[in-house]
Amino acid sequence: MQQQPTNWLPGIIVLAVAFIAAAAWLLFMRRKGALTTPEPKDGVLDDLGQRAQSLIDQLRTLEADKHNLAAEQYAAEKSRLEHEAAAAFRAKDEHLKRKASSGEPRARTQQAPAPTGWSARNPQLSGALWGAGIVLFFGGLGYLLVSEQQARTDGQEATGRMPPGAPGQGQAPQQGGMGAQQPEGAEMEEARARLEANPFDLDSASMLSHELIRRQQFDEAATVTAKGLAVDPFHVELRVHRGVLRATRGDMEGAEAELTELVNTWPDAQEALIFLGSLALRRDDKLKALEHFERFSVEVPRNMQPPQLLPAIAQLRSEVAAVP
Repeated sequence: MQQQPTNWLPGIIVLAVAFIAAAAWLLFMRRKGALTTPEPKDGVLDDLGQRAQSLIDQLRTLEADKHNLAAEQYAAEKSRLEHEAAAAFRAKDEHLKRKASSGEPRARTQQAPAPTGWSARNPQLSGALWGAGIVLFFGGLGYLLVSEQQARTDGQEATGRMPPGAPGQGQAPQQGGMGAQQPEGAEMEEARARLEANPFDLDSASMLSHELIRRQQFDEAATVTAKGLAVDPFHVELRVHRGVLRATRGDMEGAEAELTELVNTWPDAQEALIFLGSLALRRDDKLKALEHFERFSVEVPRNMQPPQLLPAIAQLRSEVAAVP
């Protein structure tokens, strides 16, 4: 078989255009003042973050020394540290919100510096050079693609898609249909695989636990939740799932007490409101369920709310209003 000579010209063209574009962009950014010193660190935010992390570490140490303390002393110290940690997280969030709201007007009122340099003095020529660079870049890529195309000879394998009407084409939609019918099952399998590969992946553990509870697979959900809490006993979402699983074992009062404490203490425990509303509906307390659902709709952004929440709230309002 005759060996074909290698054509280096397209690669050289693309490489040269890339270097020229990179140099032009670097020069442009330097003249705009983009490569300036970074903003000074926010000392208050760092202090709040360090305090919250310190309290979390103290909670973990307390959990490890649980067997050395009396039950009353352990409960009191745990409650104190949890409330202080939650307050630190709330203070951190409020500081970030104040910083964002106060920083936006300053950014608007700050006057942009007048453009200087060769590109500002010759805007038309600068635009022409940018256009020429773009044309050269895509022209070089096109030349590269065209020069690399070769006719397929006998004995070479086909590449790319099969042509329409090919015999094996009818099987692809069937496979795609099977995958589309069970998207949640595939997500659960992926989460389970990630968790088996990395037992410290608490995001996968909480996602898998949530889906198992939704599918009423409580035994496996309890196992996943317990393993996740063994890694981090203070993971908020997994603690919410543990409270829900208490209700599935018949401890309704204990479940509601734990979920209520979580949602009133930790800023990221709003998921517990949905479960509290469901437990209230189970005991036919529609007024309490409406209270939990309405609080969830206020505290959680609209794009993170389940689509059936607002219709359920409207129905509960009408049923509660109809009660004499």
